[in-house]
Amino acid sequence: MTALTGGCLCGSVRYRATTEPMNPHMCHCTMCQRASGAPMVGWISFPLDRFAFTSGEPTYYRSSPGIRRGFCVNCGSALVFHPDGRPRIGITLASLDHPEAVSPKFHIYDTTKWVTLSDGLPSYPAEKR
Repeated sequence: MTALTGGCLCGSVRYRATTEPMNPHMCHCTMCQRASGAPMVGWISFPLDRFAFTSGEPTYYRSSPGIRRGFCVNCGSALVFHPDGRPRIGITLASLDHPEAVSPKFHIYDTTKWVTLSDGLPSYPAEKR
C-alpha cells in the first residue's frame, strides 16, 4: 500500500494515511451539505493508528452531539468528521492529493439528496456502517 496524502486548499493542514481507506462513499445529509456548501460530500475513513496530520492541525467544532468536524482555520476547507469514541477518522475524499485514486462505493442519506447521479452505486436512506 502506498501512503495516501492530502490537505486543505492553502496547504496549512496536511495529512498522511498508511493504509487502504475504508468506506469510500458520498454523503447527502443536510449537515454535510451545509458544512461544505455542496449537494454532497465524499468521505473516506482511516484507523486513527494509521493516520496522522503531518503539518498543521484542523480546527474542530461540534456539529451535533458526539460529532466533531474539522476544517482549516486559514482557508476554510472541510477536512474531518470524527465521532467521539470511534477508533477511526473520516476525511473528505476531495482533500486527497489524488482523489481519483479512490472511488466511492455507495451513497448515504439519499432521502435528503437534491442532486441525483447516474453512477449505478447503491444508495441508502441513512448511515451505512
